[in-house]
Amino acid sequence: MLIGELAKQAQLSRDTIRFYEKMQLIQSITRNNGYKDYPEQTLQQLQLIRTAKNLGFSLGEIQQILEMTAQNEIPAIQVQGIFQEKLNMIDEKIAQLHQMRTMLSRLTQGEACPLRKDCPIPELN
Repeated sequence: MLIGELAKQAQLSRDTIRFYEKMQLIQSITRNNGYKDYPEQTLQQLQLIRTAKNLGFSLGEIQQILEMTAQNEIPAIQVQGIFQEKLNMIDEKIAQLHQMRTMLSRLTQGEACPLRKDCPIPELN
């Protein structure tokens, strides 16, 4: 499948597909005429990439997942572990954002400003 058709089916730009190929998330085969041909499985890989990105996975994490799936199907217990690890990271980030929000809320309600020389700077944990 040529890049234009792949882009259309995957609902991605050609530049995005080229970027993913440069990052070695997908592979193509170069034809004799210089055009790149993408195997049918590339569409499934792009759908997996999109889903993983929507779940908050980085391209590095997605690359690891793709490497595991290329070897064999990932065991369910390992998938659960990957999801739990991401969930823990999200929970940690939510806690940090909540702490930042609380501090900013206090500052908007008149608490001493930590950005002035005479104000103590509270620390985020």
